[in-house]
This record gives sequence, structure tokens and C-alpha cells, in this order.
Amino acid sequence: MTQPDEMKQLYKAGDTVHHYPDTSILMVPGDLLYSHKKAFSSFLVGHVGLIGEDYRIYHVNRWGNKGHADSMPIYLSRHKKGEKLTILRFDNQTIAKEAASWAKANIGSIEVYKYTRDLADIKSNYCSKFIWQAYYFGTNPNLDLLGNNLDSEKKRYITPSGIFRRLRVVGSFRTGV
Repeated sequence: MTQPDEMKQLYKAGDTVHHYPDTSILMVPGDLLYSHKKAFSSFLVGHVGLIGEDYRIYHVNRWGNKGHADSMPIYLSRHKKGEKLTILRFDNQTIAKEAASWAKANIGSIEVYKYTRDLADIKSNYCSKFIWQAYYFGTNPNLDLLGNNLDSEKKRYITPSGIFRRLRVVGSFRTGV
């Protein structure tokens, strides 16, 4: 759990403090929102988005522009009412913030929503691969979020559930009922 001293570093004087809907849990850049949805749009069970330094949710889906930087209300509108969203956190907040910065800088590079095993390809992307890339390409040293010693040269699918199992659950909430 993030300690109070760490929170002081994350939230500087004058910053607006953001909480997840209907919780007292502080939003932290680099957090992930994991949806347990089962939908054709994800082909797999689950969807994942990353909280940016600007508290927008960075994610990839097949609708409209493929890379999205949604406000919380817009992001929640993409989910069914009553859907559970689980908040996942990487314990090193410096690394998480680096991943959040990379996500913001690269979300506009996505051109097509496509399940591809090429981990270095940012243009052809999907939700969980983009999150893996943010933690891998956005951090030094490169962090394999799955813990499998993958590198960008390997070919592999990255699943939302694979990411879910590697991060700490800090809470959950349901979309507006």
C-alpha cells in the first residue's frame, strides 16, 4: 500500500487530488483499471486502461480513434452500468509514473486495432499490449510487466488477465447503476 509520505511526493501543493468513483482510493499515475467484461470488442475477457499523469485513462479499443485518452466519465460510459472495474497498482510509483508518461506520449501513434504478437509494433495495437509497452518502453531499465523476461524482439500475445495477475489489487468500484 502506498504510504502517506509517498502520497505527499505524488501530490504536490496545488495539485487536485483525484479519487476513484465512489471510493476513498486515490488515483495514482500508472494505475491500471481492469474490466472483467466479456465483449466482442475485446475478443478476450477483460479490458485494461492506464491512468496518466493528467488523470486521463489511456487505452486502446477498436472504436473510432484506436488510441484513447479518456476522462473518467467518458471511460466509464464505455462500460455497462454496474460493471466492476478493479484498480491495479505497480508498487514502484516512480516506474509507474514513467509508464504513464510514455502512454500519453505514444497513444496517438496507434493506427489500427489488431491482435499482433509483435511487441515492438506500436502502430498495430490492442489494450493489454499497449499497457505492456508503456511499462517496457517507458521505463529504464525496461520492465516486463509479465515477469517472463520478455523483450520487444519476442513475439507473444499479452492478455489482460496476464497483467492482472502481476499487479497488486488496491480496490474496485462499479460503474454508475
